[in-house]
Amino acid sequence: MGIIYIAHPLGEYDGSSTSFVQVCANNPKWNAEWKFSIHQYDKNFALIAKDFCSLVLQSPGPIVMIRPVQAKTLEEVRIRVATRLPIMAVEIASAADLEEFIDVAIAQFSNGEPLIALDIVVAFLLVRKLDQEHMWSGNSKGYMWASDIPKGRGVDIKYESRVPNVLNILLSHNLIFFKISNSKKKYALNPEKRVEIYEILKSRIFPPEIEGPLSRYPDQVSVRALDVLDIYNPT
Repeated sequence: MGIIYIAHPLGEYDGSSTSFVQVCANNPKWNAEWKFSIHQYDKNFALIAKDFCSLVLQSPGPIVMIRPVQAKTLEEVRIRVATRLPIMAVEIASAADLEEFIDVAIAQFSNGEPLIALDIVVAFLLVRKLDQEHMWSGNSKGYMWASDIPKGRGVDIKYESRVPNVLNILLSHNLIFFKISNSKKKYALNPEKRVEIYEILKSRIFPPEIEGPLSRYPDQVSVRALDVLDIYNPT
């Protein structure tokens, strides 16, 4: 059973967002497949984003945040989970309004949204594979042949055509480097960038100067392809 997260302002009177949330939570249309996780803002229309997002990431699901919501709260939630899950910040005037937004949020999540640039996904998977295979330079065993990168164990063969472009971008920003052996290139992660690389894997965010070039190729894929990065941030 999936979980949909609903956050809303205080208020128990008829016609309040609380009453609309309860109507939807009691609607049998979702009972078989979705469970509601309901959260109220405080009197300042805020919640503790860190705690809320930690809960969400333990059992990922779509998020609907009902306005008014404090701008700082919304920003912090988006920073923490928007690259992984669909988030909607909505204004509602009825339970029917909320029902419609819930349906949209569920559809987005079921379709694998948010979508992100294909080369960004390949870059994350490539860096993860080099790390998991202990390719941090040193001796010859600390490097991976370019031809071996898109051969499973984290980088599917279907990404093979994008690997050279991604390698060039990561190379130009010193996250990786290569050496020549038998007239062919072998790649490794840059150990001097170890802290930065692990922060990238944990946050799932590349610096803008890297993300920009990785975003130029138009194809997009589901962010679910990056679920394998959970090992770097298990919460």
